[in-house]
Amino acid sequence: MKKSLYSIFLLTSVCSFGQVDKPFTQKPFIEVTGTASREIIPDKIFISIILSDKVIDKEKYTIQAQEDKLKTSLTKINIDLNNLFLSDAMSEITRYKKKETGFKVTKEFILQVKNSDEVSKVFKELYAINIKESSIFKTESSKIDSLRKEVRIAAIKAAKDKAEYLLAAIGEQIDKPLEVREQEDIPYYRDNISNNTSLNIRLSETDNKPNETNFQMFTIKFSYYIKYSIK
Repeated sequence: MKKSLYSIFLLTSVCSFGQVDKPFTQKPFIEVTGTASREIIPDKIFISIILSDKVIDKEKYTIQAQEDKLKTSLTKINIDLNNLFLSDAMSEITRYKKKETGFKVTKEFILQVKNSDEVSKVFKELYAINIKESSIFKTESSKIDSLRKEVRIAAIKAAKDKAEYLLAAIGEQIDKPLEVREQEDIPYYRDNISNNTSLNIRLSETDNKPNETNFQMFTIKFSYYIKYSIK
């Protein structure tokens, strides 16, 4: 009887030992990062134009007179006046309130143009009609959403291509992606033009008039980290 019990105990012990799990072995993988970028010229340029009462050659140059000359000048260089608008819906009301209380009266317009040639023409006209309180405060691209999508796709493809040729060098192939992660990058533009776009308005050596305007392209850039399993 004792011998039978001992045999049963030994058999149970052997079976229990045989059921111990094998150590976990992770499938081999490769980690890569793909990056893509594209340079873009802005096609939406916003110019701030500030009008204020002033005296030129001992004659008063009113805001209304400046506004009339501004619109005439813009029409002359084929700038659509529909792209000229007040910077604030309350601008007119605020202007009259300031006048009543004795503050300096100003009126600010925003003009939207589409390229450096139009910018140059606008600034030359502003100079000619003695409106010099003007600057570019924002630039944008009308195609930014589609361009971002294209650059993202290019970055993903660059990561895959890198993984494929690296593994091919050792006779292996990629399998399914285990992890895909977009890496953070700097936004493509800021409201302040100095952060992303350079505008140079060159002055003539003889008369100090603006005669050339150049834009510097800004860059869209995306990077993707991808972890692939290896076949």
